[in-house]
Amino acid sequence: MLSTSIEIVPAEGPAMTRRFLAVPDAVYADDINWRPQLSFERAAHLNPAKNPGAAGLENRQLFLAVQDGHDVGRIAAFINPAHNAHYSANDGFFGFFDCLPQAALGKALLEAAESWLRERGAEKMIGPAQWSVNEECGLLIDGFDTPPVVMMPHGKPPYQAMIEEQGLKKATDMLAFQAELAAGYPRPKMTQAMVKSADRNKDIVIRPMRPSKFMDDVHIVMDVFNDAWSENWGFVPFNDKQIVHMAKEIKPIMFKEGLWVGEYKGEAIAYIWMIPDLNEAIRDLNGSILPFGWAKLLWRLKVAGVKQARIPLMGLRKEYHKTRTGLSIVAKLCETVFEAARQKGFTHCELSWILEDNPGMISICEQASATAYKTYRMYEKKL
Repeated sequence: MLSTSIEIVPAEGPAMTRRFLAVPDAVYADDINWRPQLSFERAAHLNPAKNPGAAGLENRQLFLAVQDGHDVGRIAAFINPAHNAHYSANDGFFGFFDCLPQAALGKALLEAAESWLRERGAEKMIGPAQWSVNEECGLLIDGFDTPPVVMMPHGKPPYQAMIEEQGLKKATDMLAFQAELAAGYPRPKMTQAMVKSADRNKDIVIRPMRPSKFMDDVHIVMDVFNDAWSENWGFVPFNDKQIVHMAKEIKPIMFKEGLWVGEYKGEAIAYIWMIPDLNEAIRDLNGSILPFGWAKLLWRLKVAGVKQARIPLMGLRKEYHKTRTGLSIVAKLCETVFEAARQKGFTHCELSWILEDNPGMISICEQASATAYKTYRMYEKKL
């Protein structure tokens, strides 16, 4: 498409929102690694009545880029009160950034978001994120040759230059590690020693999720998460409504052997949570489960299975970081969930995301014979 006049328009109302949601499928139509998302799930993600992560965002604006009568890009600008309260800041965010690979399009979209935030008094623009760092976030800058796994973003190589040419600077990089579940054995001696230490310690209990007490276990692991991640870049704690929503979203696709809790002297201090890669299961459904896509989806998730999994959540209470007890429990959790995954027929697992300046978690991934294969970048700019 020749570069002609570009119009940036607010996407308001049901019809415009549907157009906003349709942009990625048009932008990535020629990308063999794109996985069309389920339309109803993406619509719910934008809806404050259905997604607590969007509910508190009274200041938000969706934008469409229109060129020659076609929707060729999109972006969102928003202010997250929970983030600003947590950091005593006056920040704004951009996200949902997708467009055809034209520098002028990226410039126009980013300028629209920046202008909107500046008009509302934001002193910094951060992104890309989809409402917060607890949901999809980061710009893919390395690893375009493989599909994104569930709840991880995709992108195009030109986006990096588009964003950086607008004066946004790197805030941090986040890594995704890929593990081949049958590889890397025997484990390094350190890993073996930590697992044996956990096995010998009678104060350590590694237990699976309790199906009859699912929500109790969810609240337990999220309490550990809010403590374990509290010093990470961009961290904002999950509130109760977000925890319940997250659990309801994950429960239909999870398997009970994917969630394990590590207890020490009767207290939950660590956990690991693995889920199937929904993106693999929906790869050819074109964003819809009607009329018969739902049957394929259920068959793949519950019967035929998928081969790729993801660990989106793992944590260890801060007081046990760098302790033998903590390291032993984490090693045992990793080996336990990997074995459970192999028994379920999974062959690969992504561990994501991991901050580049978190050597402890990077070491855990490497001890599990996982390798970094994708990099996502968060940007910021003073306004």
